[in-house]
Amino acid sequence: MKSLRPVALECATHRKTFINNLSATACFILWIGICSLGLPACSGAEKLLPSSLYFLGGPYDRSQIWRLDADGVTLTQLTEETDGITAFAVSPTDGRLAYVSSKRLYLTNEEGQDPLMIADSSTVDPTIEDYVFHSGIESLAFSPDGKVLAYAFDGLHLYTLASGEDEHVLKNLGNLLGEPYVFALEAYSPASWSPDGTQLLFSMGYYEGSTLAIMEMGPEKTFRRLLSEGTVCCTYSWTSDSSHILVANPWFSTDLPGLWRYDARTGQKTTLLSYQDAGDSLQFTGWPQELPSGEIVFFYFETERFTPEEGIPLKLSQSLADASEISAVRQEVFVPSEVLWVMDEPRAVLVGRVDGSDWYLYYLPGLLEPLQVLINDIEGIRRLAWGP
Repeated sequence: MKSLRPVALECATHRKTFINNLSATACFILWIGICSLGLPACSGAEKLLPSSLYFLGGPYDRSQIWRLDADGVTLTQLTEETDGITAFAVSPTDGRLAYVSSKRLYLTNEEGQDPLMIADSSTVDPTIEDYVFHSGIESLAFSPDGKVLAYAFDGLHLYTLASGEDEHVLKNLGNLLGEPYVFALEAYSPASWSPDGTQLLFSMGYYEGSTLAIMEMGPEKTFRRLLSEGTVCCTYSWTSDSSHILVANPWFSTDLPGLWRYDARTGQKTTLLSYQDAGDSLQFTGWPQELPSGEIVFFYFETERFTPEEGIPLKLSQSLADASEISAVRQEVFVPSEVLWVMDEPRAVLVGRVDGSDWYLYYLPGLLEPLQVLINDIEGIRRLAWGP
């Protein structure tokens, strides 16, 4: 386990350990310069973020789990797996970790130590028919109370931490046309739990598309699909009362962009923004978040054409509950790859480019507050997750 701190912030908070053998005098000079910018670390603030932030970082074939403490400064590498980590989740109650490495699923303590293997996909025979649909472990998600871990391995599993019971609630249905290179008839993987923990949103992948479904956590584990004429994609969020799901697509793909609201109890769809309402325009919309007022904040760009090489220049925008009266609340141009909101609040962390910058990890402390760079020197940051 490695703990790192950015050089300037290490000096600004008067730590005794200096990075790169900087002298106390050099640190003091850096502290004077950096604090003139008004960084929170210089003001004595102990908590910048709402909680600790976890993510994967490093080259994709050697990624490890990192934790950024709520002070926005203390950065710790929690794992050192030789073959890297492909997926992980953090318990929101006690910080325990679940992660996948070398096709095996492990459960550890809050520091990434004492791993317990709870599933092993390396034992699946690679010569079997439909191997690609029955191997691999991915898409880990702890329930809000930290008692159940959902994950995908030849379908959808629910692992109860207290008892060690692993329930294989949905098994993948194999391929569509009886050929090993054709897409799955139906394959399942968890997406996210409802805030109250009574429902699990999960993905149902099928030939050239996918949709989302909701499973009730009762004894029968009944589920229902979100009703749609096509693919349901690509970014989504629960409302805080667990009654609805907002789905939006901010990317140029075979799936048309837009914004939709789904009733979690019925699966019924309400279209809020779509190409049909915009005439010749495309309304790229991503990472929606409903506020307690009922208003929605999201990243948005309406255009008739754009340059794919430059990406889609989104702006943080706000609308009424029905997505009317859209207005940009910030003037920066965002090209995000991932956004993680704080439930019920207009605060978020995001990975992306802002106004043409390099790919950084940013903190958005509010709709109008200055954007802050958290990390600018770790390769491949992704899979953002709030911890306890």
